[in-house]
Order: sequence, then C-alpha cells, then structure tokens
Amino acid sequence: MTKTEENLKNAIIGEAKARLEYTAFGMQAVQEGLPEFAQLFMEAAGAETIHGINHLRTAGGIGTTLENLNESANGEDYEIEQMYPKFIEEAKADGRADAAASFGLALEREKHHRAMFKEAFETFQKKVATAKSA
Repeated sequence: MTKTEENLKNAIIGEAKARLEYTAFGMQAVQEGLPEFAQLFMEAAGAETIHGINHLRTAGGIGTTLENLNESANGEDYEIEQMYPKFIEEAKADGRADAAASFGLALEREKHHRAMFKEAFETFQKKVATAKSA
C-alpha cells in the first residue's frame, strides 16, 4: 500500500468518525432543547460525509451498483461471523454488559442488512440477465 493509499484510508476513517460524533452531538443538543447547536453539529456532519465520500471515491472504493451490492452483501459476513461475536465475548469478559448489548444489537441488524443486500444483489443480477436476453 502506498503512503497516499494509507492516507486515504485514514482520512476515510477520520471523516466517518467525525460524522458519527457530530451526528450524536447534534442529537444530544436536540434532546437538551438546543436546536441552534444541533443544526451546527448536523451541518458539520453533512460536510464530513461529503469529505469521506470524496476520499472513498478517490481510493476506488465505489464501484458500479452491481459491484457495490456484491461488496455489501459479502462485506457483512466478517462483522457477523467474526467481529461482533468476538467483541461480545470480550465485553462480557470485561464486565461490560452495556457494550455487549450494543454489539449484540448491531450484530442482529447486520444480519438483516446482509439478507437485504444478498436479496438485492440476486434481484439485480436477474434484472441484468433479463435485459441481456431481451
């Protein structure tokens, strides 16, 4: 991996983290009845999203819709089969039931996402095959 590729990867991670933080901060401001500060955080979150997308595109991380569906359908496997089960086990060992619950909820949703993406990928493939045979 070149230094620029490594920098793009790190920039994507940094922008994604900032987007999540600013969105969470905005939601907190709404809960506290401070919409003017919520708007500030949400605007910043939107800008961070655009920065991250630009870096992702530059890094070659956005393909055709078919490629993106395939990547998404198969990309959930790691989180479902390895990452979240390990995180849950470690959180329990650390006595962090709150973290284990958070990871468990994410794991269940990731299973749903995988099923949606796999179904969409298959549907898209059929659509392409039908169009080619017509």
